Amino acid sequence: MIYFNNQLMPNDTSTKLFMVTNTKPFERYEDHEAALYIQLHQLVEHAFAKGENPIALIEDYLELVYTEGKSVGEIADFLANTDKMQLALWTLKESWDKLDETAPQDSLLYGSGMGKEEAIQLYSEITLRTYLEALAQHKNE
Repeated sequence: MIYFNNQLMPNDTSTKLFMVTNTKPFERYEDHEAALYIQLHQLVEHAFAKGENPIALIEDYLELVYTEGKSVGEIADFLANTDKMQLALWTLKESWDKLDETAPQDSLLYGSGMGKEEAIQLYSEITLRTYLEALAQHKNE
């Protein structure tokens, strides 16, 4: 199931950054954060499989110099610890702290303005490149 919550992901940028798959809705920030780390690893792995250079993408989009190793885990860990990603995670944590848990379950899954098919379509379009584009544009809101 795709986990989308319009309270946690109020715009396209945050949706691209924080929408993940999970077997059930998250009940707390830490579980959502763990799923995001898994997703980062998967995005790096898929970029390699498509013949892309994840290190070059990270350097280009985030304007950083990459100094770590070449494994999927090392690249994903580097990305997870960048200032941009930490700011994004902080924003997500703040949103979790303000979450209205009385909202209907459907809104927690797909959001008030996005249907199931649209959420699936958007999720299917997320690649390391589109993720980094969103991360580069993210601002603490």
